[in-house]
Amino acid sequence: MSATLQGYFPIMPTAYRQDGQVDLPSMERLVHFLVENGAQGMSPNGGDSEAAHLAPEERMRSLEAVLAANGGRTPVLAGTTANTAAESLRLNRHAQQAGASAVFVMPSWNCQEMSADAMFAYYQDLAAAIDLPVMVHATRNMDLPFMERLLRHLPTVRYIKEETSHGPRLRQYARELGDRVTVFGPGLHYPAELGWGARGVMPSCCAPRSHARVFDLWQAGRHAEARAEWNLMLPLVFWRWHTAPREAGK
Repeated sequence: MSATLQGYFPIMPTAYRQDGQVDLPSMERLVHFLVENGAQGMSPNGGDSEAAHLAPEERMRSLEAVLAANGGRTPVLAGTTANTAAESLRLNRHAQQAGASAVFVMPSWNCQEMSADAMFAYYQDLAAAIDLPVMVHATRNMDLPFMERLLRHLPTVRYIKEETSHGPRLRQYARELGDRVTVFGPGLHYPAELGWGARGVMPSCCAPRSHARVFDLWQAGRHAEARAEWNLMLPLVFWRWHTAPREAGK
């Protein structure tokens, strides 16, 4: 069994050329930048990567470029959510073949209206298709009984990314499921999320050295220093979570 993923796993933005094509050399440079700044892992093809707007082939090439540039220096957690189950399963099979460490995935980009049985069926098909560890990208229509059902029946489900509330569900999952699954948070209340039981965070690539250092300090038991490091980032964090989304919507 592979080592448990933990730490700062930033969602990697997708770089584009002026002609609108994915800029693979820039993606490779970003990999080196993250590794050199201490990131414990990296996560291409997530929501903030604009993966929903990329063709499957673009996502595959991007993941391959990230893996090649990474060269095994850190784990690579690949986003594989798609518009349809068939497309997602194709991306998951490719992630395993390409050498990703694990995948993080919702049943679809529009799964908020899916029933628990439909979502479970998706993860059941996924577990039958690949051997990689799976991170469930939690949605608002998932709850503790649903997660318990997944863990009871699907041993490859080993992680949960919880960002649907400002802490209550993360704390619940860590408290009730922490002996069976590793919980990651969004990094909004980092390092408090580590104190609540998360083992990692998946925010943006902003300030990677500081994000990685917060985790290292927390792991070393230097909690006051971790909080002090985080406090230096708060202006950036407030801008990232509260100003940038409104500006993007204009």
